[in-house]
Amino acid sequence: MKVVRIIKKILAIWVTGAVAVPISYFGFSTTMIQSFGISIGVMVVMSLFFIMSSARRHYQNPYREEIAYVRHQVKEARKQLRTIGSYRFKIRSVHMWTELSKLYKVGKSIIEMVEKEPARYKDVQPFFTNYLQSTVTVIERYMFLLSKPTKSVEVKESLHEAEDMLRGLSGKYEHLLTNALSQDKLTLDVELKVLKQAFEEEQPYIPTATNRTK
Repeated sequence: MKVVRIIKKILAIWVTGAVAVPISYFGFSTTMIQSFGISIGVMVVMSLFFIMSSARRHYQNPYREEIAYVRHQVKEARKQLRTIGSYRFKIRSVHMWTELSKLYKVGKSIIEMVEKEPARYKDVQPFFTNYLQSTVTVIERYMFLLSKPTKSVEVKESLHEAEDMLRGLSGKYEHLLTNALSQDKLTLDVELKVLKQAFEEEQPYIPTATNRTK
């Protein structure tokens, strides 16, 4: 997208410069050399305008492109998560239904966390770039083999391997989420400790003799 925007800007500069030649030549009765000079000047001004506009946008939000990338990742992750959620209602095994529900729940928590705070994306990046797609692939393969009317020894072994893989991915999901939230827990523990200390240091109110007389 960035390359396309740059190409569009270059084309706009060249088209504007080309149009400036006949306009200045026929409209203002300038010489051909003057018309080309005006055209070059127009292109220089437009180039400076685009550069300054881009620099201003970058200064206002230097992380704009990174945030856009994270939002795209979140959007794609939601599609994959819906796929996982849909398979929960197609499986008959209570054990696997529980496992898929766990994957769905933890995955949803990770996505919602990053959606609210894009800066957390780096803490759970493997979930978006590797684990989630692997989960969908394993589930789809598992459901395909499970739908076969007859199951050979090899197919049964593949099903067991897929179940083990999904359990492993579930553990990785939880590990990423726990690590991402560990800083929040640490901050909360510190705040609670400070608050508790402040309560303990408060002096109880002891009425004075004057107050008792009143």
